[in-house]
This record gives sequence, structure tokens and C-alpha cells, in this order.
Amino acid sequence: MGLPLSDLLFMTWRSISSQWLRSSLTTFGVFMGVGAVSATLNIQTITREQIDLKLAARDKPYVTPYMWSREGPQPEIDVELQRSLKDSIPEIRTISSISQVSIDNAQYENQETEVNTRSVSLNYLETTGRRVLQGRFFDPADVEQYRPVALVDTQLAETLFQGESALNKAIYAGGNRFVIIGMIESKSNSEWESSGELWITETFASVLAGRYSFDRLHISAHSLTQIGTLTEAVETFLLESYPQADVYIGSNAEDLLEELEVQKISSAALTAVGIIALIIGGVGIANITVAAVLERTKEIGIRRAIGASKLEVMGQFILEAVVLSVLGGAIAVAAIHGLTRVATTVVVQAPYRFSYRNAALSMGAAVVVGVGASFIPAVRATQIDIVKALRSD
Repeated sequence: MGLPLSDLLFMTWRSISSQWLRSSLTTFGVFMGVGAVSATLNIQTITREQIDLKLAARDKPYVTPYMWSREGPQPEIDVELQRSLKDSIPEIRTISSISQVSIDNAQYENQETEVNTRSVSLNYLETTGRRVLQGRFFDPADVEQYRPVALVDTQLAETLFQGESALNKAIYAGGNRFVIIGMIESKSNSEWESSGELWITETFASVLAGRYSFDRLHISAHSLTQIGTLTEAVETFLLESYPQADVYIGSNAEDLLEELEVQKISSAALTAVGIIALIIGGVGIANITVAAVLERTKEIGIRRAIGASKLEVMGQFILEAVVLSVLGGAIAVAAIHGLTRVATTVVVQAPYRFSYRNAALSMGAAVVVGVGASFIPAVRATQIDIVKALRSD
């Protein structure tokens, strides 16, 4: 006849508490292993959130190709080549164009400020991921009819309009009158530093003869992790298309890619430490289970003699190991959470919130170690000869 669950739990606790020093050392081993795992997961989460915050503050990851010919005419990436480029490289999400226009100031009534003026293609929002907060973006009619319309970012809108709505207001920039049809969100951009951004259509910019400084493409990737592959693919494609040209590929996410590489290296090192610590904790659990089996041989024989099954005997020893593992794991998760909270608020400022996913993974590792380390000794306990066990002292 099997033991009720309450009796089984009582026997488990009595066995653990009777050897409190050995149980404490085993729990500490699990604590160290799970603590290392939990810390690794927290560091990975914090690093990723920091990268996500930096990425959210700028345009979506993109690369920009630059080409110049060593001899002959300068190469140009025309519409046909863009289409071929997108069809050939699956990492490309979209391609848009941008041009810097030599208009460096804007005025509304008595307010005047420096500005970055750019002409952009109709799919530029798709490439950059920016949002129109008020009004609308350019449409095909704006482009085809050379309308003198423009968009401003939130920074320029605040500077020029002082909290008033920018929509349908007329500003003067570079001697030209533009009607504001929309306001877009501001993004940090290391390429140009100014008091804000002014966007106009490509066709209107083209009539401002001699006012382009350069044209270029933004080739957007599906994700940050694809930027490296995308860079190599675009460079290879352009070199094959223009063998006589020199090609350079820039990106707005090079620093973030470097951070990702550092994260991978540090995570690998911390993961290795966590695995070693878990193995050490597992060895401790295995040792305490072996010792418990040897010390309780007579108890095992008695239980088997009165009807306990092999599965119940094995389950008791595994349960003892799991209890120690869960106890050590829970303490480790709580301790690492507290230390991480202090570190990210007092030592350095970093985004951190408790992750139930990380806690579940850490506790899962603790349970796996407990069950795995105690399984073989628990199986051996079921193989003890009942007669010999009853005769043992």
C-alpha cells in the first residue's frame, strides 16, 4: 500500500532536516548554479533591451552603398538596378532614396532656426519606420504636380511653432514657401545634427537647380541581425555589376552590431560558468542521494516489505533532490533579482524588470539538475535486495 502524499512529504522533509549540514551544502551548490544561470539570462535581457531602446531612437537598420569609379563615368544605381538588387537579395526589406538639399534654415513668422532639409521617396516611411504623428505623408499627386509641400519633425515643429499645430502653416526655407502637411517623429541621427528636419518631395527638390549635395539609397533589412549579411550581399552584387568601381557600404547600426557581438561573447562565457556551477550542484545532489540510499538501506527494505513499490521508493529519493533543488533555485532567483535591481538603479542606470520567463527557465534548470542527478542513485535504491536490507544494521 502506497504512502499518502502528506506522509511522503513529511518523510522527505524529515530526511532532509536530519542531515541539515549536507542538505545546506547541496542547496548552496544548486544556488550557485541557478544563480549563474539567472544572472546570465538577466544580463542578456538587459543588454537586448538597451539595444532595442537605442534602435527605437533611430531609423530602422539600413545600409547605404557608396560607389565611385576609378576611371570613366561614375556608376549609378538606377531604378532597374534597384529592382534587380531587391530581387537578388532576400535580406532586403525595402529600398528608398534620400537626398540632402542645401537649405539650412527655416522661418515661420518671427521664429527662425537651422534645419536639415532632405528630399525623400514615397516609400521612405517604410524604410525608416518613422510615424506620421499629425497630418499625412506625401502622396503621388504631390510628387507629380511638384507641389511645394513639406513635413517637419517634432523637434522642428516645437522650435518654429512653439506648441501650436504645424498643419497647414506656411514656412519659408531657402527662399521657398512650403505648406506643412504633416509632422513626423524625430529620430536621433549621427549623420546630421540640427534643430530639426524638413522633408520635401524629390520632384520639387529637383527644380532647386544645383541644390543637391548628394543622392543615396537606404536599403532596409528585415532585422538588426541581418545587417552583416545584407552588407556583404550588397557589396558583392555591386562589385559584380560595376567591376571597375570601388564600393563602400555604410550602416546606421554598426555600433549596435558591435554591442550584439560583445553580448554573444559575454553570454557564452557566463553560460559556461552557469553550466559548470550547475554540474557542481548536480554532483552534490548525486552524492547526497547516494549517501541517503546507503544510510537508509534498512528503511528501504522495510518499506518494500510492507508493500511499497519500486516507483514509490525511487520517487521519494528524487523528491528529496527536487525539494533541495527548488529551494536553492528559488533563493537564487530572488537573490539575483534583488542584486540586479540594485545594480541597475544604484550602480548603473539600465532598463530592468523582473522576467517570469527568465525565472521559469532558471527554476526549470534547477529541477532538471535535481531529477537528473538523483535519478541513477534512486534507481539503485529500487534494486536493493529486501532480505539483505532487513538484515543490515
